[in-house]
Order: sequence, then C-alpha cells, then structure tokens
Amino acid sequence: MLNHLRDLMTHAEWANAVFFHAWGKSPAREHEEMRRRVGHVIGVQHGFLAILRGEVPGAPPDGPPPSFDDLKAWAQRNHADLRSFADGLDAASLDRKVRIPWFPDPPCVVTVAEALVQVAMHTQHHRGQLMTRLKDFGGEPLNVDWIIWLWKGKPQGRWA
Repeated sequence: MLNHLRDLMTHAEWANAVFFHAWGKSPAREHEEMRRRVGHVIGVQHGFLAILRGEVPGAPPDGPPPSFDDLKAWAQRNHADLRSFADGLDAASLDRKVRIPWFPDPPCVVTVAEALVQVAMHTQHHRGQLMTRLKDFGGEPLNVDWIIWLWKGKPQGRWA
C-alpha cells in the first residue's frame, strides 16, 4: 500500500507538470478562470499536507488568483513537500487518523492513507476539468492518465 500511495503522488506530480507545460504554451496562460481553478487544486493539496503534518490549514486567499508563474512555483513546492512526506511514511503511519476540518458535523476522520488517496483523486478530477478548459481556450490538452504514466515507465515530473 505504501508504494502505491507514493506512486499516486509521483503520478500526480508528473501529470501536473505536464499540465503546466501545456497550459504555459496556451493562450490561457494568464486567464483568470484557469488561475482560480488551478489555485483551488494547489490550495487543497497544501491544506491536506498541513493536516497530515499536524498543522492547521490556512484559509483560501482572497482577491485575484496568483499569476501562472506563482502557481507553477507553488505547485512545485507542494509536490516536493508531498513527495517528502510520503517518503517519510512507514506502514504503521498510514493508519494514523486525521480530522478534515472542512466537514465539521459530523466530523470527517480518515486515515493518512485515505487522505493521500483523496489528494490524488481530487487533483485528477480537477486536472481533467482543467484540460477541457485549456482546449476551450485554444490550448492543446494532453493525456495524463495513470495508464500513460505507467506505460512511460513512471517518469518523475519535469517542471523545467
């Protein structure tokens, strides 16, 4: 299970890096809707990582969404931190319970393993939406399915 969760985090980073490459070459690079949606995805990853570390997640930022470059830098940091967190886990730590504060009543209590699966699935869900919007705005969406990542030999994310 631990190796599978690490693979999910590695796939998410690879797929997000591929998305950022496609987005960066598109006419939608600074489109506000795209930046807001990407900011949501990265913000949720960041919030879950805070919870997994035993920290209190911050509130979503107000105002206009960050620039493409700022979002890309934030995504890179998040993925490096998620990778580091996952690399530091052992089998016993996967069963540790964490409370997700966004669902107060009744409380949402899940395991670390379940929280990491949520991070990967939430990211995948929104990445599909983002690829569709990228096409709508004149960009070229790319296939970042799990099976493609496996077929390519489980590559690491390339941000540059």
